[in-house]
Amino acid sequence: MRKISVLTIGLLFSLLLFSTCKKDPGEGTVELIFEHEVNGQDLVLNEFLYTCEAGYEFSVIRLKYYISNFVLTRDDGTEYRLDKVHYRELGVDATRTLEMPDVPAGTYTSLSFIYGLDQETNVPGGLENTTTNINMEWPMPPGYHYMKFEGKYKIPGTGEVKAYNTHTGPTGGNQNFIQISLPLHGLEIDDNSWDITLVMDLNEWYQNPNTYDFEFFGPMIMENQNAQAALKANGADVFSVESMEVMELSIIC
Repeated sequence: MRKISVLTIGLLFSLLLFSTCKKDPGEGTVELIFEHEVNGQDLVLNEFLYTCEAGYEFSVIRLKYYISNFVLTRDDGTEYRLDKVHYRELGVDATRTLEMPDVPAGTYTSLSFIYGLDQETNVPGGLENTTTNINMEWPMPPGYHYMKFEGKYKIPGTGEVKAYNTHTGPTGGNQNFIQISLPLHGLEIDDNSWDITLVMDLNEWYQNPNTYDFEFFGPMIMENQNAQAALKANGADVFSVESMEVMELSIIC
């Protein structure tokens, strides 16, 4: 009599289970988690722990920004869109995550979103009239900041401490929001939920391709399109995907 190996039995069992338990793919959920670092280092507030490409030691005091127009793209080119504005504020845990619900089943290859707000949204009254949004208002033209990134820096040699205010938004008719697109690897939606951790490297605002100089641009850059354009170019690679983790998988028949 021919012997049947344990592996063969396992394969037969798997085929039987698949044939009796096969179901249509189901929707899932993706939760985006927004974290921050500085040149690969942990972000610590109010400490001169970081040095930018222009040679200044700097600290981080506060960080607030908007991201919007989220799109997940499948390998067949179809898209899942979440037309939502997400406000992220460092130190406010309620702003750390964003849920993308009811994502159709499939294999997704990229995540894209806008850093800031597009021109249709960034108008007076374009966002809900909350204290948070009022505090993010931008006067030129009227609308909202994309980001308030603030801290202090030291002048090399003298050690003199000055403040910087990296405030970004539309200026002089120029839309300075940034379209971000990040590759995804292995995001399979089928009755499951995923956590995707995105990291903003704050040091990237000040380098690549432009060396951003606090002294040259000064502390008030809201009407300075040259400063805004430099930051826009640098911001193209500020975000990256740190990790992707599947949280649960339903195989109940």
